[in-house]
Parts: sequence; structure tokens; C-alpha cells
Amino acid sequence: MTTASSNTTVASGFAFTECPRWKDGHLWFVDMHLEQIISIDLETDNLTVIEVPGSPGGIGWLPDGRLVVVMMEQRQILRREDDNWVVHADLSADVPTTLNDLVVDQAGRCYVGETGFDPHDYLSTPDDIEHVTVGKFECPSLSRIFMLEPEGDYRVVCEGVAFGNGIVIDARTQHLFIAESFGARLSRFDIDHDGSLSNRVQLPLGFAPDGIGLDDWGCIWVSDVFGHAAQRVTAAGELLERIPTRQLCLACAVGGPSGNDLFLCSSPTLDREQCLEKLESHIETTTIGPPASV
Repeated sequence: MTTASSNTTVASGFAFTECPRWKDGHLWFVDMHLEQIISIDLETDNLTVIEVPGSPGGIGWLPDGRLVVVMMEQRQILRREDDNWVVHADLSADVPTTLNDLVVDQAGRCYVGETGFDPHDYLSTPDDIEHVTVGKFECPSLSRIFMLEPEGDYRVVCEGVAFGNGIVIDARTQHLFIAESFGARLSRFDIDHDGSLSNRVQLPLGFAPDGIGLDDWGCIWVSDVFGHAAQRVTAAGELLERIPTRQLCLACAVGGPSGNDLFLCSSPTLDREQCLEKLESHIETTTIGPPASV
């Protein structure tokens, strides 16, 4: 496994950057604590801020280009319509805790995970973190993955997830990957014709993953929060490469004009009040190339 050197900071002064995406020449991400979705044109540094009525999670786009966002606490998916937010789907009757990350497939189906419990209640000591990192933490409850049809109807397509977090789809192989933070693993699924998930394969990581991103070579970049790094993993679970970050690594995405820029969300702490006080969360970036082996 190789280790890269220094990164460049491309955006700073935020409370809690998360869920980065590359779309149409712009870097998009959310600030969960400032309740914003941010878009940056990296060529001009022009920044656009969309205010969100609550704590945003994963974002994505429907096939016609409309933006959707997870409202974590409200347990809803909102859709952007003519500069206003409308409810795309309301899962609050079936989700007792919070929703988390989201991915949209080519047919406009949204896949979203739930937390299942408050993870911060179980990360108070170094021993807690160690148990999570090595995959020995016993979850108080397990979470699910929901699939939303384009018109907003939804159903459960997977259960038994140990705190579902980052989620991506490889459209070339029709695989869905989800990070199981308290399971210290990824899970890979086949996406069936009707959007169902099948043939689950668990891929142990040896660390607690958060946000994840897909590169052009079919590898998954996985944020290693407490390891202050992002790690490159094959679709079979082989660890290939490690990119360090200056702070806690929360999420990652691959994009840029040439498709070989790795964007990394980092923050100094997980504590909400400290994040709002410090405003030291930022986006780091570095250039990646083909993996040494796949």
C-alpha cells in the first residue's frame, strides 16, 4: 500500500463539510451544521450557497437535473423546484432515527441509508473508537437501506446494516456499495432490474468508514475518519492506497476537469458546537492516477 504526500485546500471556513459530489464542472458539498448546500466553480472560485431548512445529508440529481437532498432529522428527501424545496419523499413514519447518505441511479431511483441509532452516544472514549475500528462494536440496533422510486414511493431493499453511511453506485457493473461505519466494512450488492439489492458481499476494512466515492478505475475511495485519511479499495475489498488528511476525514469524491482529482472533506472534531465555533472544516484535494493493481 502506498501513501501520498501533501494535499491542497480548495475550500475552507465551514462548520462541517460532508457529502462531496462532482457535477457539471462544479464541486458540490453540504455543510450539515450551517444547513447549506455549496457549489464551487474551481476555475473561477465562484461559490453558490443554497440554504436548506434543516440538517442536510446526501445529495444527488434526478435524470432531468433536479437536485435532491436528504434531510437527516426530518427523515425526508427534498427536491429543488424553481428555487424552492418540495418534499420528494417522506420516510418519517418508518424511520425512527435519522436518514444519512444518498445516491441516485440512472433511472432516477434514490437509495438512502438510515443510522438506526445515535452513533455519537457510542463514541465517547478511545476504547469505543477502537472497538468500532476493528469491527468488534456490537450495534444497539441495525439499520436499513431504502429505495425510492422516481415518483417518491419507497420500500426497504436491505436490512442488517451496521450504521449505513456513504453510498455509491458503479453503473458499469450495476453494483451498489455502502459503508457500514460500526461494522468496519463495505457491503457490495448487485442491483436487480427492479431496483432490489441482492447477492450481498461484506468487505472488511479494518477501520470505520464514513463517506465513500467511486473513481474511473472502479475503485472505491473510503474515508477513514479516525485514521485521518482516505483509502482506496478495489471492488473485491483489497486495500491499495492511502491518502492522509490534516484533520478527521469525513467523506470523499472523485472528479475534476480530468476526472482524477480526489476531494476530501475534513474537520477538526465531530462535536457540533465546537465545529460551529471553529469554522475550520474544509475541502482538501490531490491528484490520483490508475491503481497499481486492481
